[in-house]
Amino acid sequence: MTKPLLQGQQLSKVYDDGSGQVTVLDAVDFSVAPAEMVAIVGASGSGKSTLMHLLAGLDRPTQGKVLFNGEDITGWSASKLAQWRNQNLGFVYQFHHLLPEFNALENVAMPLLISGCDKATASRRATELLRRVGLEQRMHHRPAQLSGGERQRVAIARAFANQPKLIIADEPTGNLDGETAESVYQLMLELNREQQTAFIIVTHDEHLAAQLQRTERLQRGHLQGSSGSC
Repeated sequence: MTKPLLQGQQLSKVYDDGSGQVTVLDAVDFSVAPAEMVAIVGASGSGKSTLMHLLAGLDRPTQGKVLFNGEDITGWSASKLAQWRNQNLGFVYQFHHLLPEFNALENVAMPLLISGCDKATASRRATELLRRVGLEQRMHHRPAQLSGGERQRVAIARAFANQPKLIIADEPTGNLDGETAESVYQLMLELNREQQTAFIIVTHDEHLAAQLQRTERLQRGHLQGSSGSC
């Protein structure tokens, strides 16, 4: 059996909303294998984004732990977690989170520069990625000059900048029309096959989730089992 790349063990998250404690996640077990594509589906408020934040080390669980390649990252310092994310994880969000004052090339190069790459190397790698996602002619445009689908393709290119082992995508097509959403999903599928990068994709879209290798359903803070695609 393939060893998990990322694993959450008995993850719980409890908040105090001022009137009492609210359990968002309750003893959740989750894992993703190298190169695997997993969808997490569930209604708004089911805990999907909270689970993503815990798995990415952006928040700490009330109970439980997160393992990456078998190593417990739960107690790491904020600076060590930030370095780990930069080297191992890529992120794609519903609203892309591109820096508006920088063009597409500069946005994609940013994670490389943060990791210590020289400017020429970062620019060359960013150019290659933008060509791969079909934006060779748009790399010097700022986000405001790009369509929604183009901005998401820039975000995907940026997520791949440091050749991460895992990409976490939180509603990556939620702000796109159906045709554009399908093209963005197909791009992620292609990049997964080519580069063997694992994906965890949070989505409301059952049709798109069904194209992935496995679907996990989160309801009221509990995972309700998994199903594989045909």
